[in-house]
Amino acid sequence: MKFNGFLAAACVAAAGVMGLASCGSGQKAENGAQVAEQKAQEHAVTVLEKGAVITPEESKLVVIDFNATWCGPCRQFAPIFDRVAENYTSKAVFYSVDVDVHPELAAQYGVQSIPMVAYVKPDGSYTTTVGLLPEQEFTATIEAALK
Repeated sequence: MKFNGFLAAACVAAAGVMGLASCGSGQKAENGAQVAEQKAQEHAVTVLEKGAVITPEESKLVVIDFNATWCGPCRQFAPIFDRVAENYTSKAVFYSVDVDVHPELAAQYGVQSIPMVAYVKPDGSYTTTVGLLPEQEFTATIEAALK
């Protein structure tokens, strides 16, 4: 039994070292905002971390994908959301929000079923879609929200 505990501890330690070795820059971010900014620069979609907030954009549409890790349709929609986000980074800001991590934000937007996407205009008004959207339908919805 002691050997298994030692082996588990060694695996955890090795995983931690491997995680550190995989970091790209070697510099630590000083606060959560810098981490979110770095992620936004690396990817078109910002995954909203615990404690982070969505900031409104003056001239861009904000597209929020409400999802959960346990949700099969959410996992199917994620690559579609990412691909479309890549094409609209100059016109919109994209966030992925886990409803289990941000229940208050989900309540604010009236999320009752996931995946749900909110399309927030600069004036604060928004529309939503619910369910697994095909890529063409998702793109068409973004185009409509941009008008």
